[in-house]
Amino acid sequence: MNNLPQIFFNNSKLYENKTLFGFKVNNKWDHLSWKKTRELVLNISSALYEIGVKKNDKISIIAENSYKWCVVDLATISLGAITVPGYTTSNEEEISYLLSHSETSIVFTNEKLLSLILKIIPSLDKITHVICIDDVNTLKFKKFNITYYTFNQLLNLGSKSDIKLNITQRFITKIDENDVVSIIYTSGTSNKPKGVMLTHKSIISNIIGANELVSQIKIKDHKFLSIIPLSHAYEHTAGFFLPIYIGAEIYFNENRDQIVNDLSSVKPTLMTAVPRLYEVLYKKINNQLLTKSKFSQKLFEKTIIFGIKKYKRIKLSFLEEVQNMFLDKLVRKKFQKNFGGNLQAFISGGAALNEQVGLFFQSLGINILQGYGQTECSPLISCNPINNIKIDTVGVVIKGLQVKISNENEILIKGSSIMKGYWKDKKNTDKVLVNGWLHTGDLGSIDDDGYLKISGRANEMIVNSGGENIAPVPIENILLSFEEIEQTMVYGHNKPFLVAVIIPNEIFFKEHENKINDLKEKFQNILNTVNQNLSQTKKIRKFILSNEGFSTVNGQLTPTLKIRRHVIAARFIDEINNLYKKSFF
Repeated sequence: MNNLPQIFFNNSKLYENKTLFGFKVNNKWDHLSWKKTRELVLNISSALYEIGVKKNDKISIIAENSYKWCVVDLATISLGAITVPGYTTSNEEEISYLLSHSETSIVFTNEKLLSLILKIIPSLDKITHVICIDDVNTLKFKKFNITYYTFNQLLNLGSKSDIKLNITQRFITKIDENDVVSIIYTSGTSNKPKGVMLTHKSIISNIIGANELVSQIKIKDHKFLSIIPLSHAYEHTAGFFLPIYIGAEIYFNENRDQIVNDLSSVKPTLMTAVPRLYEVLYKKINNQLLTKSKFSQKLFEKTIIFGIKKYKRIKLSFLEEVQNMFLDKLVRKKFQKNFGGNLQAFISGGAALNEQVGLFFQSLGINILQGYGQTECSPLISCNPINNIKIDTVGVVIKGLQVKISNENEILIKGSSIMKGYWKDKKNTDKVLVNGWLHTGDLGSIDDDGYLKISGRANEMIVNSGGENIAPVPIENILLSFEEIEQTMVYGHNKPFLVAVIIPNEIFFKEHENKINDLKEKFQNILNTVNQNLSQTKKIRKFILSNEGFSTVNGQLTPTLKIRRHVIAARFIDEINNLYKKSFF
């Protein structure tokens, strides 16, 4: 099969009445079969044709994850048009840039963002239609010089169209594997986001490589719990098209506070997420543990100790083996049941996973597979195989890709998953695609077993005033392992020593906000502990405390929850400069 719609329509006939999507209606799970989804895709695709959508037209989807999001995506690409996903957390300027730069003609959005989209429309001349996936009264939007539909109105329009009988013959069979299927904008930690052109071939190649890893998990019917926005290349491929490819079920989490409840009720086999979510789960579990009896805490602690020993292949004594078997039933089974009981693995990607967090879940019997990817590679590059996990690495390179390390220690990738290029940006395309190799900008190495290890990002490396290169992420991960620290950023470019911006855990901060000296002393003690195991140039000499967290709202986090270092540095620049005054270090 040469294109993604062929895969979907082929499997929709194969699985017919099996569940494809699970979603909540009035807080209860409802389901959509492959057959019903096929009907929806054909109707929306037909409606898009009727309102003038042609091959290579750009259609943006800026809405929360839902079966409708997926239906619109499949309907769009079935006509040979191109999907341009956007983040619901983006501000007016970011959304305006995405719609303008991509030359989007039709926007799908939700009721929450509708007024913002309509505010932007007058400044854009290519938008012809706005479609709200929610049922909203259309009369109040008559003043805008565009055509407006709801999702259901579009369905009704498509159901009356004769073209749906010929979608496959007229459009799908004519889609070439090298045609662009989506333009996914990088979230951009520094400059303007770039539109990554992914093709049918690049995504299918990536899915096949990912499936090599999934097939090692001996489960017949997979269930995925979808948490990351579908606008993220990681979720778009691994959380949507991969399940489509293997005939799995996809359930949508609507509220991150309900993740544990959804895990318990859905009983998924796999869940993909960014490390930040696993860190939040880790801290929540540890905070809940503090409310338990000393005996329960001791049992949990022993379970972690024995689990880490087993992972590191340290032989347990006979007594420890007996105790560990007891803890398997008393602690691990109960813990796994809280996550549904069928969870084979958490898959972590999008940023570096804190090793302590990985060991924590691993020791409790929950596999956590750290992977690595870039939007420019559709996006998966490597992942840990479930049968041989190395938590401190990002695993082995997937089938279909080659990897090599340059003289500057940059990771270079080659293969069918590589993007076609950046939309309307030949300069940056030529900069990162050289002789067929994708220059990732990430620094790393390959161990003797072929596992890839990331040491930092080239443009994030701190070069101190002594000319030494320091990767901030490993230091930040050590700091984040302390429950008292919610977020942090290490700073020190062209400076004589490193400092840190620290956002305390909200509960801890409230307990000590009237005792500021005690608070400072507590964090100084944490830094003293951390510094004991760091080389001289990597020690954190001073710090700033702030209760203003990094977020997408204040622009200090990207939509994929990566920190925007330059934005955070600009926000705290006066406090940072004061740290370097009158210093004897």
